[in-house]
Amino acid sequence: MLLSFLCDTTLTQPTRHDESTPASSGRDKIDYENALGFLYDRIDYERLTTGTSRYPFRLTRMRELLGRLGLGHFIELAPVTKLASAAERTSDIERASKPAVIHLAGTKGKGSTASMVAAALTAAGLKTGLYTSPHLQQLEERFRVDGQICHPNELISLVDQVRPVDEALMSDGIGAGSFFELTTALSLLHFHHSGCDAVVLETGLGGRLDSTNVCWPDVTAITSIGLDHQHVLGDTLAQIATEKAGIIKPGVPVISGVRADEPAEVIERIAAEKNSPLLKIGRDFTLDWQPNPVWGSQITFHGRTNPLGKTLAAHVAMEGEHQARNAAMAIAIVQVLRNRLPTVIRGDIKSADITDATIAGALANLRCDGRIQRYALSEKTTGIIDAAHNEDSIAALCQTLKRRATTGPVAIVFGTSIDKSSGPMLEQIAELAKHIDLKRIQITRFNGNPRWRPTAELMAQMPDSLRPIAVVNDDPIQACQAGLQAVTPGGMLIVCGSFFLAAETAPWMHSITCEATDAS
Repeated sequence: MLLSFLCDTTLTQPTRHDESTPASSGRDKIDYENALGFLYDRIDYERLTTGTSRYPFRLTRMRELLGRLGLGHFIELAPVTKLASAAERTSDIERASKPAVIHLAGTKGKGSTASMVAAALTAAGLKTGLYTSPHLQQLEERFRVDGQICHPNELISLVDQVRPVDEALMSDGIGAGSFFELTTALSLLHFHHSGCDAVVLETGLGGRLDSTNVCWPDVTAITSIGLDHQHVLGDTLAQIATEKAGIIKPGVPVISGVRADEPAEVIERIAAEKNSPLLKIGRDFTLDWQPNPVWGSQITFHGRTNPLGKTLAAHVAMEGEHQARNAAMAIAIVQVLRNRLPTVIRGDIKSADITDATIAGALANLRCDGRIQRYALSEKTTGIIDAAHNEDSIAALCQTLKRRATTGPVAIVFGTSIDKSSGPMLEQIAELAKHIDLKRIQITRFNGNPRWRPTAELMAQMPDSLRPIAVVNDDPIQACQAGLQAVTPGGMLIVCGSFFLAAETAPWMHSITCEATDAS
């Protein structure tokens, strides 16, 4: 059985449930639409589209919001407690009935890693909440308990509880909550009502001032540092690392997957300043990786520093060397958390139940929608949808395609957001074309969000080597259909460049799928 989790970090437009969902008839549908409207009305699309102004992060308001919702046990501990011993902190957490919290930041990989961690804890019997963003089809995908998305009717109930508190904040002069503040509060409220033993939180943007950063974690992790959201986080890797390392808490272990010297030094310095034990990939744990002949990979994790286990071999169902690295991060996170949990977590659920075999089984059965997601199409043609939307994630996709697209023609459908580095991404595709039989690159845009980059601008940035095979079609489905025609039979159709584009093309791709693959 495949567990399905959703990954990444940008905003998508609301989508509606079909007639099979309870929120789609009568009064329930009206209440559901009103709940969505309450949240989406908080998005300033004009500001987001310009991509130049700083985001108004306000952690004080986020703390106040959680406190008034009765979620104060999630909020970071008082300064005197922060400096207490690990045993004392655990005692405080237990008295407050606080679930274990795992907090992740990173330019790339944090959503997949968060999903892997959550899957491993669920497999071990812990009721586990997972908060990620954005969603592909419906907002409730952001709030999952043991892999199951929040029910639409539960979303209505959650919004009904949050709305009056938000109105009170406005009346008191504190201000209305932002979209991310409200959805973060909704997720924690959902996890609290569900009685979660563990909660895995993915930052939405950055870390230091992200709305999730009011929570006190048991383990933190920074998966990678790259150039993205520079208008908010800074123009250098060191500046971006400083923002993301803002999730590190005094005395709380931090796992780092960052390899580049400049950002790695920043993380090491901040961890030392906060007396937070730091476990680094390449120093405290390493990874052997080998791609499987068809899909996925085999990995062997080697722990070098306590409390990491010595060796763990696993099959990773998700494709790509980058997902193997994410799996190594997830293994390290879970093993460190296992060492910090009380012996008895709940009833007959014990920390000892989080075995290496359980972790390996979760990695073998996990997929993430929109992450190099594979579809078996007609006439031996393969479809792939990937939400890659920055230089690092496009590089990971291109690396994978060099291995997997070695035979048959290839077509790429590409569209991205106005605030993304589209030129460098197109240059990476041009380099990929030297290694594969790229027949067509369809330049398109998404329709459900105003942040799209105009196709004329993308064509102006098109590398000379790609111009002869570049075609513009502003309709993403028509662009996919044209690309598919160019590579059928026996070829590969790839959709990439934006989570928004992945969301709009996934239903079409699924509708023409001939047999179960990653899309099942």
